[in-house]
Amino acid sequence: MISAKDQVTRGHSARTVIRVSDLRTAVAAAVVASAALAAPRPARAGACPPAVALTGDAAVVGPVRDQLDARGIAGETARCPVVRVRIERRGGGLVVGIERPGGATPAAVIEREVSGPETAATVIESWTRDDVAAPLLARRDLPAAEPEPALVAAAAPPAAQGIQVFAAAETSVASDRTVWQGMQLGACIMLGPICAGARVHGGTVVARPARWSAFSRKGAEVYAGIDVPIALGWTRLTLGFAAGYGSIFTRHHGDGSTTEKMGVEISGPRAEVHAALSLPVTAHIAIDLAATAALTQATGMETHGDGPLDPAIVFPDEPRALFRLAVGVRYGAL
Repeated sequence: MISAKDQVTRGHSARTVIRVSDLRTAVAAAVVASAALAAPRPARAGACPPAVALTGDAAVVGPVRDQLDARGIAGETARCPVVRVRIERRGGGLVVGIERPGGATPAAVIEREVSGPETAATVIESWTRDDVAAPLLARRDLPAAEPEPALVAAAAPPAAQGIQVFAAAETSVASDRTVWQGMQLGACIMLGPICAGARVHGGTVVARPARWSAFSRKGAEVYAGIDVPIALGWTRLTLGFAAGYGSIFTRHHGDGSTTEKMGVEISGPRAEVHAALSLPVTAHIAIDLAATAALTQATGMETHGDGPLDPAIVFPDEPRALFRLAVGVRYGAL
């Protein structure tokens, strides 16, 4: 809603004179009402003044024409372009129809509903005085948005360097249905993305089948191989393969006969695959959770004694495979 006061006609108070739904018309009408009414200026000689050709209801065209003349807006001339406007009374107000310039056929008409001749003249003037309205209504481009910074992919954590040593307590389950308790020790040297290492396993049987309860068994193995550390967030998974050599010593516990101290040792090549999950505690210390699957050399059954005074003693076969679980500590550059 816009209020304006005619400073020419005395006693005319300010009142609501125009209802607009277009922001462009509202801004222009306010500017022209303050600039043109306060100081109308005649057109310069030799230049085309703002001009309007009015048609429509004669009862309102005349008063609007008077208002435009007072503001220096001429009527239609033969040599100067004009803005064509049609004014009609509709209901309790006036409707101003302004032909949009541009040569369109048929011409586009913009309608504005106003309350009286004075307001109609103000709206019309806003379309004729480009020198007043254009700077306010000129289209301005928004500043170009700054490009978002390119996302830089986080670099993968560097591979560990230097030497690592580790020790763990382990429990093994063998293919001969025995259970072992023991430990493993190892060391590893980083060579680029891989780690060349060596490890030792040692253990003894703590649970065995009832049929050979008179026997005890222990063993040891030495391996050399390679590990591949893989970073998983803040943890590190190490996968590896190793080959080596091992021995299993089995002792028979007799009842005082000559076989009481009898024992059998079987040695041969070994191979294993292993995986360890390292959970860092500090920059150089981690808790290791490891699993190992090992294969041993195939062997036959050992038999000792063949007479009535030396009864045959059948030694259990060496296990073909062992599966180990270990928990320990790893130290070094993680």
